[in-house]
Amino acid sequence: MSHRIAWIELRRSAAPWVGAFVAALAWALTTDPERWDGLWMATAVVHHDSLWMLWPLALAAGAWQGRRDHAARMTELVTSTPRPGAARMAPPAVVLVGCLVGGYTLGLFDGLGRAALTASYQPAGWYWPVLVGALGVAAAGVLGLWLGRLMPSLLTAPLLVIGGLVLVAGPQLLWEETGSRALLLTPGYLGSTDEYSAPDWRANVGQAVWFLALLGTGWALLVAGRRRTRLLAVLPAAVGLAVSLSVLPPLDRAAPRDPRAVELVCADGEPRVCVTRLYEPVLPQLVEPARRALTVLGRLPHPPTAVIQEPGRYGTHVAQRRDTVHLNMTVFSDGTISSGPGSIEEAILDGAGTWACGAADDDTDAWTRIDAARVAAGLWLRGADAAPEHTWAPVRELADQALTTLRTLPVEVQVARVAAMRDAALDCRPDLYDVLTTT
Repeated sequence: MSHRIAWIELRRSAAPWVGAFVAALAWALTTDPERWDGLWMATAVVHHDSLWMLWPLALAAGAWQGRRDHAARMTELVTSTPRPGAARMAPPAVVLVGCLVGGYTLGLFDGLGRAALTASYQPAGWYWPVLVGALGVAAAGVLGLWLGRLMPSLLTAPLLVIGGLVLVAGPQLLWEETGSRALLLTPGYLGSTDEYSAPDWRANVGQAVWFLALLGTGWALLVAGRRRTRLLAVLPAAVGLAVSLSVLPPLDRAAPRDPRAVELVCADGEPRVCVTRLYEPVLPQLVEPARRALTVLGRLPHPPTAVIQEPGRYGTHVAQRRDTVHLNMTVFSDGTISSGPGSIEEAILDGAGTWACGAADDDTDAWTRIDAARVAAGLWLRGADAAPEHTWAPVRELADQALTTLRTLPVEVQVARVAAMRDAALDCRPDLYDVLTTT
């Protein structure tokens, strides 16, 4: 009988449509046309992050389903039947949860399919964020089902969408700077992440316990018939909260970098050209232009002899080695290396093969002078006469002035100036322009 009821529920309720909408929204939130396809864990983490929108939606979907008896004026009739509350509520709850979880999971298939065709590195446990997210939408659906039966108003579902968004986003906006591990209880939140991040097992377990506890409390409230039972229904959530907080890691350790993902993979031969394991499939594109750039840099004293992909965030301080070009590399969705408006070789030569750093992100004036010095050094190394037109106007003007000044000096002085600027850039100093243009 329960199977037959569930089948009728599946055919006649809005649950399948809700699942389809969740799948479409999850796909839209996960898909990034600028992100390279070959990132298994990054795809799963971004999909998990989509809970900030999907969790309130699942809550509202449950509430909409939960008010059906009231809307059909069948509440008294249904509750007067001799069937236990658990048996009566199981079919609609199972169907709703199944459609929500199915839709959430289907939204990831496109990204995972492309990763399977492209990536060379599949990290262990990439599926855990997906499973945790599935528990999250299941818990939201059951809680929403109870709230819909408790408050069977047309306004309940839309208010739950708004309230759910506030509940998810509010703690992050108000208390993120505190670094409290309690923030990890908010659906979809793992702190600061990048393509190398992998959720710590404690974050996965802590969030899974919390969502299971919410699911248990939601189910207990949904089937409870007495006031005492409803009061006891909050026990799973209370226990789950305590267990989760004891298991969850500090916020800055919730999704650390996967050490294997940042390991270096190098091309055969010399000079040495390496990328992180995560980006191994694009290594062949980098080898020839990198080695050409190293040949050009050989004009300088103590030149670099290797090009290594640097996984640090662009503009941050990096402990640079004199014998290494620390290359910031972005890969487009089609698998080609993004080198900015110019070529890969030009990107390496800008700054005489150094990492861009030396000023705060919001210090525009300092960055204008730093970038101008870097561009001028690259132009000198390439033998170019002027900065390209696509260069930002203030940077182009300063770079052209620096190049003109540099070219008026004897050749050995020019080499010394560029070498001195490179030394300053290796130390992340902000005075690169002065070093390049003044004695």
